[in-house]
Amino acid sequence: MIENVHTEALPRLLTTAIGSLPHLEAGSAVELILKSLSVAPHLPQLSRLDPREQMWIQFSEGLPGFKADLDKLKYYFQTSEEHSILVEKFYEDYMAIVEGASSSAFKISSDYGLGIKLFFDELSRNQSRYSIIKAQVTGPLSFALAVTDENGKPIFYHPLFRDVAVKGMGLKAIWLIEKFKPFAENIIVFFDEPSLSAYGSSAFLGVSSSDVIESLNDVFSMVSSRGALTGVHCCGNTDWSLLMQTDVDIINFDAVDYMESLAIYPEQLSDFLERGGVLAWGAVPNDGRINQETVADSLMRLRKGVSFLEEKGVNRELLLKRIIVTPACGCAGLTVGEVEKVYEILSSIDKMEFDQVFR
Repeated sequence: MIENVHTEALPRLLTTAIGSLPHLEAGSAVELILKSLSVAPHLPQLSRLDPREQMWIQFSEGLPGFKADLDKLKYYFQTSEEHSILVEKFYEDYMAIVEGASSSAFKISSDYGLGIKLFFDELSRNQSRYSIIKAQVTGPLSFALAVTDENGKPIFYHPLFRDVAVKGMGLKAIWLIEKFKPFAENIIVFFDEPSLSAYGSSAFLGVSSSDVIESLNDVFSMVSSRGALTGVHCCGNTDWSLLMQTDVDIINFDAVDYMESLAIYPEQLSDFLERGGVLAWGAVPNDGRINQETVADSLMRLRKGVSFLEEKGVNRELLLKRIIVTPACGCAGLTVGEVEKVYEILSSIDKMEFDQVFR
């Protein structure tokens, strides 16, 4: 594990969001993000607008052998020998990029990310510069376990194409960092890992803890090499101690429904925070409960969460060194009106000083 020295650049209280939104008009999504989050706006992900923005497809563009049927929403890697030339070219590009070359070969085009393009266009037009821009990429584990080969077997179990899948997610992250670095002092890249909530079940049969750590550290090192911060978002319960053994800077968890799961690991959490790791608290509901939620409710949940972890043996001073607040998960399942309520709460917290939240 490495020391998370880069997190020293973060403010003591930071508000951002996960990424996915229900909008069918990309410009409206960009407008909502930029008006609500003044310090750390995030890139939009609009799967309802276009299936190519669905998380298993959006970051597949340019990966060798990847096939997608958008009508049936089916996707897989064609692993036959005919793609060997493409795989060879992939590794040539990868080696050049990790040595500092441009990552343009792994761009996300407007076909796969209209929201990302319009976000970029808006920042360019206004010559904007933010303290932080937060991006998100599908996590390498979830991608390699959800996407199969042509025979329906998760690509994670194909040694060569697992490596392509993992490194592919890191290369997409590097492209996003290069794309948005002119507009921010710092870039944070969250890797979305919903599959980690099934760790230890049959879905992870044959996947060892070292496999998990190695795959995540692979992409973390690629992001860190470009001077950006790394995060992992998991919206369910998981073995949090496993994530704390990686080199990740930020762990984003659902503080609405899964607070107790984090408290099982007080020693590991203390070690993570001691080396500079930061918790991102998913303290704002991302489901129908948002209709009754207030800013006071979300802040109370956050305060109670800190006290709860302190009671379990985690040092309060470390917990409060830096706080990131997000929704519990993505918001694509909400109505636009409900999402506006989520972002209204986020915007209110975004305007607060740390001492207003933790007096």
